[in-house]
This record gives sequence, C-alpha cells and structure tokens, in this order.
Amino acid sequence: MEATVSLKATDKNLAIQQELDKKAKQRTVIEAILPFAGLVFIFTFFVAVTGGRLLSSANLENLINQSFMLVLVAVGAAFVYAHGGMDFSMGTVSGVAQLVMGLLLANLKTPVWLAVLSCILTSMVCMGLVGGLSLVFRVPVFVCSLCIRSICTGILNTVLANKEILLTYSDYAHLNNTGLKAGVLLLLFVVGFYLFNYTAIGKNQRAIGGNQNTTKQAGISISPNIFVAFLFLGICIGVASFFSIFRVASVSAQSGSGLEFNIMTAIALGGFPFAGGDKARLHAAVIGAITVSILTNGLALWGLDVNLVNGVKGALFIAIVGLSYDRSRK
Repeated sequence: MEATVSLKATDKNLAIQQELDKKAKQRTVIEAILPFAGLVFIFTFFVAVTGGRLLSSANLENLINQSFMLVLVAVGAAFVYAHGGMDFSMGTVSGVAQLVMGLLLANLKTPVWLAVLSCILTSMVCMGLVGGLSLVFRVPVFVCSLCIRSICTGILNTVLANKEILLTYSDYAHLNNTGLKAGVLLLLFVVGFYLFNYTAIGKNQRAIGGNQNTTKQAGISISPNIFVAFLFLGICIGVASFFSIFRVASVSAQSGSGLEFNIMTAIALGGFPFAGGDKARLHAAVIGAITVSILTNGLALWGLDVNLVNGVKGALFIAIVGLSYDRSRK
C-alpha cells in the first residue's frame, strides 16, 4: 500500500516537473522571439507612418551611419552587462576620446593613424579606470562610472567652453565611408561574437553574472575577467569615436552625449538581462541597438520634436524594464 502511494506521489511530482520544464521552454522561446518581433514591428510601423520615407536610399544611408556607433558600442557593452556591470560614463568617455583626437589632428597635425590610436587608448584608459576603481575599492561599478563621467564632463566643458574643434571635412571624407564602416563593424562583431560565445572571456562573464560565489569556487578569477570586459568596451568606444569625429568633422562639449542611455535602452529592447548570467546573448544587444536606431530615426522622420525623442525612449525603457525585469534575483 505504502509503495503504491509512494509511486503515485513520484508520478505526480514527475508530471509537475515536466509541466514546469515545458513552461520554461515556452518562456525561453518567447524571450528569444520578442526582440526580433519588436524590431520588425517598429520597422514596419515607421515605414507605414512615414509613407515609405524610412526606406529611401538617402535615409537608409543616414540610418546606417546613425546606428554604426550604437551597434559597435553595444558589442563591447555586452561583455560588461553579461557580468552584471552597468556603466554610465560611455558617452563622456567617447567625448574625451574625440577631444584628444581632435586636438592632435587640428593643433598638432598628427598623422591620422597616431590620432586614431590615441583615441582608442584614451577610451581604454577611461573604461579601465571605471572597472579598476570598482575592483580596487570594492564599490558598485555604476558609482565609479558616475565619477568618471563627472570628470570627463568637466574636461569637455573646460576645454570646449563656448567653442568647437573644427576639422576640414574634405581631408577625412574618405574615412567617412559606409563600406569601410560596414567592414569594421562586421570585423568587430565577429571578433566579439567569437570571444563572447567560444572563449573563456565570454563564458566567464556570464558565469560571474550568474553567481559570483559559484564562479570563485570553480577557480575562476573574477577581477581580471571584469577588467578585461571594460578594456574591450573601451576598444569599441574608441573605434566608434574616431568614426564619429570623421562623420561630423568637429568636436564639441556635447560629443558622445546620450550614448550610455541609448545603450541601456538597447539592452532592454534586445532582451539582454541587466543582471547578466547564462541568458546573456551578444546578438540581443545588437538587435536592441538596431531597434533603438530605427526608433530614433523613425520618430524624427515622423515629425516628432527632437526634444521629445528622448522622452519617448525613456518611457519605453521604463515600460520594458517594468515588464521584463527579473525580480527573483533582487
């Protein structure tokens, strides 16, 4: 009799577990599809409301240029967000990197390759400070990123108060090339995708985001992996920054402004978990970045006041985070 009851209980528990597994798989599929569905919906919506202007050759080229920087930085940001990091300094770091490059090109007539290298090194140093200070002083990374953001903002406002650094666009027009940008973006995406999915660098980031204690017990050094993630983000910001300066041929105190918020919105729209972990996917950050670019471009084409665009993105960001945030992990 007891054996029969125990068997029934086991069968019942097995059925419950199978049902839970089924629901978990369904949720995983839905979470994977939603970012793509959102991208298709936003694209289709703005094609309709703009009367097809979104698809004009001139606007498509403009859209590619607008999305280039965001997608490129999103590739690097995926490594930081995968371990649960959150950075608020990306925009001002990009501005300072552009400032260094602009001063070298405009005032010192430095060779382009050296100015570009200086731009990338500047952003790597700044992002390295964000990650390094957080690790050394054991404070949340967003606190350190806010400090670096304030420092970089001060530098930009001091050096570029009421003025801009202007470059002769014709001297660098060949570098503002859509084909060149596409090639660089593809290269960094492939490198990032390989590192994120097939090497210890990416796997360790997701492990740290999942559970730091378990990661330590597995013999993985947390600090070096986190620091490497910030350095890679710095490289991506640096590459994006020098293409940005070649596009507009100027540097101002507003250069890079709003980049970190656009990245956060991209992370949310792409379904990339803010806490990181094993559900973190690099392509999710890229899909989110493309979606944000189309959203920004489409709202402007639709005739929405440029000052209201960030408001719309902010409201959308709150809605998505409110609906999708995993509250079970505090």
